[in-house]
Amino acid sequence: MEQFENLESWDLLIESRQYRSGSGLKGMNLRNVSDFAFLDLLSLFILNNEYESAPIASRYADKTMSFRNFSKARLSGTDLYVSLNILSDPVSVFSSRIGQNPEADAILRSKQKLHLPTVKRYLDLLADSKITSSDAAVLLLRLEKQLNITDSKLKSIRRLVQDWPALNQMQRSLVVDKMLQYYHKFAKRSELAVFLEDLGKSKGYEIRGPIDAELKNLGYNEKPSLLKALAPLAGLYGGYKLGYHMFGPKEDK
Repeated sequence: MEQFENLESWDLLIESRQYRSGSGLKGMNLRNVSDFAFLDLLSLFILNNEYESAPIASRYADKTMSFRNFSKARLSGTDLYVSLNILSDPVSVFSSRIGQNPEADAILRSKQKLHLPTVKRYLDLLADSKITSSDAAVLLLRLEKQLNITDSKLKSIRRLVQDWPALNQMQRSLVVDKMLQYYHKFAKRSELAVFLEDLGKSKGYEIRGPIDAELKNLGYNEKPSLLKALAPLAGLYGGYKLGYHMFGPKEDK
């Protein structure tokens, strides 16, 4: 099943939500894939730090790491697995299906130094639910540099996400809002965006109206916008059903 380069409509078989259709691949270039992978890594830390969604983060990280490397374009890979395969292997089947810009891609790949042990360490800690803010601060900064993340908003998001347990309600709301804006713009069918959005609704991490302030300030000196009242945790039920369908029950290692 791994030798699927010549299968007709092979993309219909892939489990990844974002990369399932041809348009999902062609609609993203290498820069988008890098930013998308980084956003997924950030989302996992947020989900891991919330009691209701911690099992989702653990199972997702576990499934992403199920093959222990990202060298093959596997049909059963998560969004994050597919992204890491594209970043690891410029000639993989998935890499050949994204939007191509040979000159820009060559320059970007020359600047990226993705160190797989760093990725594996981060995902292993998430899978075991043992990651701390200190771990995240070190590993996410390394991954930001290795992926050559240049978007200032993504960098600002990273600085706040790694300190998620210490953020107040307004700061968390702004972070989730900006992350969902990015997902909706560049990765409309993202798996983790579903869970992040459900979490935002259930915990009140939502802001009404557009956010004009730059994320580097993240509203620290502003009065908070009207937040929606805390919704019942039932908002996560849909996400749990999707998570269970995607990952199944997690077995003890």
